[in-house]
Amino acid sequence: MFEQRLEQWLVPFKTARQRAVFVFTPQSQQQRNEILAQLGAALPSQLWLSDTSGTGAKMHRYRDYLGLTTTHVVLDFEHLIHADALAALAGTVNGGGCLWLVLPIQTSPFQQRLVAHAAANASVLSADSWAAMLTAIEQRPPQFGIRPPLPNRPSSAQQVVIDDLLNAPNKIHVLLADRGRGKSTTLGLAIKQAQSHQPMLVTGPRPSALTTLLKEAGATATFRAWDRLLREESNHSQPLVIDEAAAIPLHCLQELLSKFRVWAVATTVDGYEGCGQGFALRFMAWLNSHFDVCEHRLHEPLRWSPEDGCETWLNDALLLSTNTATQHSSQKPQELKFEFCHASELDEDNLSQTMTLLLEAHYQSSPNDLRLLLDDPAQHLLLARSAAEVVGVIWLATEGPIASELQELIMAGKRRLKGHLLPQALGFYRQQSACLKWTWWRITRIAVTQTQRRSLIGSKMLDVVISHAQQRAVDALGTSFGVTSEVLNFWQKSPLQEIRRGLKKNAASGTVSAIWGLGLTPEAEMHIQALASLQHTEQAWIQGMPVDVSASAHAEILNICSTILDGFCQAALPFSDARFAWWMLAAQHDKLSRHLVELLQPNTPIATLVEAYRAASRAELEQKLRVEARAFLLSTSD
Repeated sequence: MFEQRLEQWLVPFKTARQRAVFVFTPQSQQQRNEILAQLGAALPSQLWLSDTSGTGAKMHRYRDYLGLTTTHVVLDFEHLIHADALAALAGTVNGGGCLWLVLPIQTSPFQQRLVAHAAANASVLSADSWAAMLTAIEQRPPQFGIRPPLPNRPSSAQQVVIDDLLNAPNKIHVLLADRGRGKSTTLGLAIKQAQSHQPMLVTGPRPSALTTLLKEAGATATFRAWDRLLREESNHSQPLVIDEAAAIPLHCLQELLSKFRVWAVATTVDGYEGCGQGFALRFMAWLNSHFDVCEHRLHEPLRWSPEDGCETWLNDALLLSTNTATQHSSQKPQELKFEFCHASELDEDNLSQTMTLLLEAHYQSSPNDLRLLLDDPAQHLLLARSAAEVVGVIWLATEGPIASELQELIMAGKRRLKGHLLPQALGFYRQQSACLKWTWWRITRIAVTQTQRRSLIGSKMLDVVISHAQQRAVDALGTSFGVTSEVLNFWQKSPLQEIRRGLKKNAASGTVSAIWGLGLTPEAEMHIQALASLQHTEQAWIQGMPVDVSASAHAEILNICSTILDGFCQAALPFSDARFAWWMLAAQHDKLSRHLVELLQPNTPIATLVEAYRAASRAELEQKLRVEARAFLLSTSD
């Protein structure tokens, strides 16, 4: 039986505490179906995730399983290789266990990269069919060197961290490690040894992600959801431990640290959570500026051997092991040379340098970024080189034009296409159909080496992008970002203008999002200038500053306000996004009655309006307001 043959074949892996990886690359649906059927029969009770509605759990729910320790994990990628899930769930497999991948039939540059790196790794077997995999197992018996000693429990490195935690209870201890290094075990053992009169509070993204910590701490720890802790008024003096911190929104993490007596914070930094080194750099900079911090790192893997082939394969294939702290030169850049390219055209060294920069630049970078850059023809890069070093990169995404039959649906809020952020946001929130007809270049990220920032490299790259976009008949250039003083300062010095700012804070960043744009054709330039004037006026209104409502000063704004308010009347936009448009039109037509002044105050909570209109819900309030807005538009159309 296959199970017995597999068990015998895995004996050296278990002895060497290494993980085995099986990569299936089926060439037909028939091969794929057979592989899945055989795996289902051989591994009926193992963790199985799929990106289809078939066997197993849903792939996008992979974070639900990060607290597990597994022997076999099966990942069925029928349509798309979810690189974040691959990196994450591989980390749950014990040394001696197996990771099984079934890849899509349609290949891609990213898939080819995974397979190419697999071919160079003795722990990874690749085959296109079940029979071919059986043959590979027979022909490639695993051979490892000297049996590695079993690690002590706790290891000497873990014990050092535990001792430091116990000897300095008034400091905030931060434990950073890649997956499988025993950080959760370390925290659990430290909690258990702490002389606490009551169970210590523990929080994290979800209880399942803290299984190991809670098991080690036993009755000495009590889990509380982080959002519940932020709502509670008590327990602020009780010590708190935060595990898997990178999976908690940064602004919420900062609030926890400000409100509670935090004893320890731990997080994974290898990028599997979609955060990685970029998160660690920003979080540690903030933490050190506010608290007395003691930083610890665990380097040696405990869940598998330091020679584990699976880790080598993933680090190489997904570029997880880049060192953002030491990779860049501190010398002044030489003459800059610029190169437009697609990521799939880069050699290994340049791709690695580029991904290191992008990882460093944004706290939500993840392995899926690499897959997107390699596989999606709409993604492009501008590289700035100084000699052989990549010192700057701009990630560009081509968006629009949107198919004509979808434009009305998008403006009505009934359709939302994947990607195409800029044309869809402006088409919906500003009700501008013209924006849906343009070709956009969206600047997804700008990154410059940490040692060479403030050298105007970013501004020079932006000038090059604008020039190239004009040569390629691109209608408009734009970007979207969470508003912080640092990022805002860069864009305020650029040729772009702010054309929309969101009203709600992003759950992950704790900031509102802004859209900035630049028209590159006469039509786009005219529309974007009008949108910028609208945004400037609306922002002044929100801040309580005087607003000139004369038609001569704001004719272009009034036209947009009319389309926005009409969009609200047609049940597309929510009231909050149409409030200023209504106010502006009422002021222009001298119809700002006392009632409308109270209704349209920018900071009046929706809950207050629900009560004032005696509505049973926000939805009922919106219905009543739409009736009133239609009557208003009718009265101003004469």
